[in-house]
Amino acid sequence: MRPSIMAAQDTIVARATAAGAGGVAIVRLSGPRSWAVGRALLPWTARRPIIPRRMELGLVVDPASGEAVDQALAVFFRGPHSYTTEDSVEIHCHGGSACVWRVIGLAQAQGCRLAGPGEFTMRAMLGGRLDLTQAEAVGRLAAAQSDIEARLAMAMLAGGLGRALGPARQAIVAAAASVEAAIDFPDDAPELAGPAQATALEDGAARPLAALLAGTVGRAAYWEGAKVAICGRPNVGKSSLFNALLGRQRAIVSERPGATRDVVDEVLILGGVACRLADTAGLGPAADELDRLGQERATSFLADCDLALVLLDGSRPLTSADHAVLALCQDRPRLLVVNKADLPPAWQPSALGLGPTLAISATSGLGLNELARAVAEALCQGAAEPAPGEVVVNARQRAALGRGLAFVRRAVAELGRPEPRPELISLDLAGALAALGEVDGQGAPDEVIEAVFSTFCVGK
Repeated sequence: MRPSIMAAQDTIVARATAAGAGGVAIVRLSGPRSWAVGRALLPWTARRPIIPRRMELGLVVDPASGEAVDQALAVFFRGPHSYTTEDSVEIHCHGGSACVWRVIGLAQAQGCRLAGPGEFTMRAMLGGRLDLTQAEAVGRLAAAQSDIEARLAMAMLAGGLGRALGPARQAIVAAAASVEAAIDFPDDAPELAGPAQATALEDGAARPLAALLAGTVGRAAYWEGAKVAICGRPNVGKSSLFNALLGRQRAIVSERPGATRDVVDEVLILGGVACRLADTAGLGPAADELDRLGQERATSFLADCDLALVLLDGSRPLTSADHAVLALCQDRPRLLVVNKADLPPAWQPSALGLGPTLAISATSGLGLNELARAVAEALCQGAAEPAPGEVVVNARQRAALGRGLAFVRRAVAELGRPEPRPELISLDLAGALAALGEVDGQGAPDEVIEAVFSTFCVGK
């Protein structure tokens, strides 16, 4: 169970670098006792003054036994001049898991608590170093799998979304102040200038929010990635295509039908989009119980995927199983891919009225670059790749902005009435501000903030 925001005064410790063996690993401490714990583990710091933000070499020692457990570089930060805005310490020890966990265990013995997912960044946000959009960007940078994903995260980390929301929030606050004055001081405050205020709210808030949302159309895949399934009847070359796109032998390739019994998936970049690509079991009459279960998993993945690559064998006539697959994928986003284009064709797509198809050869590599570009274009609906510095909101932010825009438009509509009702407008404007708060963290409930940070890795 993750620690709550109310536990932010604990001193926490965690590994800040990725798990696994390496030359160096960073153990990070943050909180009111981090310097005291650091001094206990690094006794050489007692012999000379600590200079904040200066890296120094020394031994990490078990305070209870005096045993030297590692030789490390250490740096102390005095809040607010640290990532978390708190006093903090980083110990750069050797990267073997035994060393790392020994250092973490010694810190815990001194009273530190193991940090929860994203807790260091949450403290940076609570300390005012980041807003919620920037904190989310930190998590996305740590998990980015494509250059575009990292670029979008950098634009958000630079505060792009927060700056974009600023004028809209100001327009809503200005309208709310006027409405509240009309409610609380009806005899003294000027009457609501409905049409004029409606226009100001539309121009200052509704249009900017709508523009932010419009900028995400077709671009969600660049930010969030996508699930892509390779499907088809047995022996059309699904596993060969999967391996060819992946660039290594990940799936078993066999002439024997039913070699793929389960969904095999890997993450790779296709046309700049991070895709979870899946090789699925061949679809058709089940040969046995295992085959039936494999096909159930294949159809389940297909139902949940963003794009289906329907693979057909161009060197052999289409079968009833091929037509069944085509029918299964008819009402979902799909690309028709004709494999074995290096062999004499047994049929022509144009003659069968299948629509646009892509000709490839999974064995020779023919057409694979074109396929990767077509996948990205289909996932992004032809939308242009985001420019450097351009802000594209993620799914959570998009949902909150959509709610905020709906509240603003209701307020605009009410202000446009011959006799606007201030109480209803006040409720809508409060709802709009709450929705924007869910995006950048201003006034957001603890539950929203903790839900965002629950997706982070421990140590960030």
